[in-house]
Amino acid sequence: MRRAATLIEMIFVLVIISFLATGSFKAMQAILVREYKAKQLTNLSLESQIVVNQISNYLTQRIVYSTIGYNPNDGSFEYIGDLTSSKPVLEWLGRANDLYLEKKYSGFFDMASKTGTKVASYGIDGTAIDTNTIALIFAGSFDRSQSDSANIASSFGWHESSRDDTYDITISDQNISLDNPVPQFLYEKYFLVESAYAIARGEDIDQNATCITDLGLKSKDVNSTLFLFSNYRPWKQETFCADKQGNSKVGNVSVLMQNIDGFNFSEVDYTIRILLDVNKSIRGAHPVHFSKMKVVF
Repeated sequence: MRRAATLIEMIFVLVIISFLATGSFKAMQAILVREYKAKQLTNLSLESQIVVNQISNYLTQRIVYSTIGYNPNDGSFEYIGDLTSSKPVLEWLGRANDLYLEKKYSGFFDMASKTGTKVASYGIDGTAIDTNTIALIFAGSFDRSQSDSANIASSFGWHESSRDDTYDITISDQNISLDNPVPQFLYEKYFLVESAYAIARGEDIDQNATCITDLGLKSKDVNSTLFLFSNYRPWKQETFCADKQGNSKVGNVSVLMQNIDGFNFSEVDYTIRILLDVNKSIRGAHPVHFSKMKVVF
């Protein structure tokens, strides 16, 4: 005779099967969470490396002594190298590189040809430069002991200050006419600039500015988003479009990266150190949290 399984035996089998199923599900869930976290860590690491490299590329084209740390809460700023306190926004003036690459001008003055406010720079194509957007900065501005400005903090027009070392220009043939007053010290090398740049996190800007709301970001994500601002000209009393201060806010903005928990910069031995702190929550696991650093010479 073959005995059938009793009800108790069947219950025990079902209980054992349920325990095995639960354990297998938990194990599979843990594997999937670890795989997802590893994938997010890899993606964020690659993305943040691209971002610090992009920032570095922009900064290598900066006018060195024009670089400042700015506090939009009170409008104060200090030059990199002279920072006495931490500032959340990094700003600098960028060279008009397209004109350099196209060799529309030489970048050097013929010192013997100076007459009044006119100087000659051979190689200039007088039709190539939009004088409404381009200004000129003398290399003499880099030597603070020789600067025209009585107050070096007001050399470039930052945040509605004076711009004693930045000049409007008019180009005719190979001659550049400068607005008055002409520089006290005229150096052979000069740079043309066309825009200022700023990098800031969402928590340090005016989030209600049109240029920010037009991006369509979720409000909860704006604080931890890192933005790049461009196409504004401090020597014309302009500031970036989402500044908390200023009367003339213009220019463009783009998103560098989201999930940025901190953005810091400092001057170390004549270099700028950029530090990004990345933090992203992962459902069912601990957050992905790491830092990425880049030194810019």
